[in-house]
Amino acid sequence: MKNRRSDLDWLRVTAFGLLILYHSGMAWSGWHWHLNSTQDIAWLREVMRFVNRWRMPLIFLVSGGAIVLALGLRSPGTFALDRLRRLLLPLAFGMVVLVPPQVYAERHFSGQFAGSFLDWLPEAFRGTYPAGNLSWHHLWFVAYVLVLTFALLPCFLWARTPPGEAAQSAAARIMGRFGLHWLMALPLGASILWLAPLSHNTNGLIGDWHGLVYNGVLLLYGGFIFGTPEMLAALNRQRFLSLGIGIASYATLYSSFFDGAVGALVLPADRPAYAVLSAVNTMAWLFTAIGFANRYLTLRPRFLGYASEAVYPFYMIHQTVTVIAVYWLLTYEVPPAWGFIIAVLATFGVTWAIYAWLVQPVAFLRPLFGLKAIRPPLLAKPAH
Repeated sequence: MKNRRSDLDWLRVTAFGLLILYHSGMAWSGWHWHLNSTQDIAWLREVMRFVNRWRMPLIFLVSGGAIVLALGLRSPGTFALDRLRRLLLPLAFGMVVLVPPQVYAERHFSGQFAGSFLDWLPEAFRGTYPAGNLSWHHLWFVAYVLVLTFALLPCFLWARTPPGEAAQSAAARIMGRFGLHWLMALPLGASILWLAPLSHNTNGLIGDWHGLVYNGVLLLYGGFIFGTPEMLAALNRQRFLSLGIGIASYATLYSSFFDGAVGALVLPADRPAYAVLSAVNTMAWLFTAIGFANRYLTLRPRFLGYASEAVYPFYMIHQTVTVIAVYWLLTYEVPPAWGFIIAVLATFGVTWAIYAWLVQPVAFLRPLFGLKAIRPPLLAKPAH
């Protein structure tokens, strides 16, 4: 396997950390979530709206880069078995163990079920959410990466061949020199324009044509960008240009379609402009993040090794902790701002405790959270 990239790991850790902050605020955002406060925090929603432009795209992008590094020179069969171990096993475990407490809290809070969690357990796997209770909730990302990895595997395999590497290097040089990498926004805009109106079952895989295409394109972009030093160098050089385009496009997007409203206000006649502007804005922030990370996040402190291993289990565990914390915060009517702060602290603190004291040290639990059964030497306790 190729050596790990510090900039890729920094981006991955940061993106998932923001995701945890994002979920901690959802109950007070004014948007529909599993548990909802009767009061929202307007400033928090605006921050979340901005982060929403690029948080999940960045996660899919860095996942594409991680696929290229994980594939390396391994055979397709070896890689496929590793992906099943890293993705399918944790997804199944999460749906059986981690998600049911979230669904129970939602049912209990809304008055749909009045008994204890043990009383509710026989109902946990009857029907599919939202009408039923079986769900992958926040683990939808794992399901999408699993499916898209196998669907796009021929592309990733071609990319590592000598002709594939040569074609990507040539494309990266031309794109970086003439600014043609901004054309990468067009497939995203086309999906927003043409597939989003036809799609249903968002984050549910089946019928989510927009989600599959949009996120599949981002996986390919991640593999291309992090697999070509020429593209990384171009984004490094143009990081301030990307930042400027990101700021200008978001200001235009906000004033034209958001302007403080809870949701986007997009008329059918304005949808083409919204699709193009939205896609350019997303790519601008992705290019900005990659460019600055490639420029400045080159060191690899011990913390990064620890955080890189912890990020997947953190992602799996965190929303269960968040939902339980929010359930009690809303039950006791804690003021919104304090509720958000406590939810953040509880989510990070309890999730870290579960990871550090249970998941990380216990060999048979580690694979259930996408980790190798044996801890890497960097993370092992020093001998005395």
